[in-house]
Amino acid sequence: MHIPSLPWDTIHPSAFGQAASMVRWAKATPRAHGTLRYQCPVTGSLVLITDETALAKLPRPRGRLRCMDCGEMHLLTQTGEAGLPKHEPR
Repeated sequence: MHIPSLPWDTIHPSAFGQAASMVRWAKATPRAHGTLRYQCPVTGSLVLITDETALAKLPRPRGRLRCMDCGEMHLLTQTGEAGLPKHEPR
């Protein structure tokens, strides 16, 4: 079924593949001066987020962010202040 009000032919096919894939989780740790660090689940590299705009848009305790290393979307879960993990019930 074609819906004429939506420009489906202008969307690149790769966008549909990314929309259907699962978002990988990464544990982010607060660092000095309000920055965050996480390990990319795809490449294993450590990524430091220092951009104030990106940090302000990132909701806490979880938020989605496009990885600067691999380019995929990750769901960052944040630990407690000063890099200490919050205690979770077992």
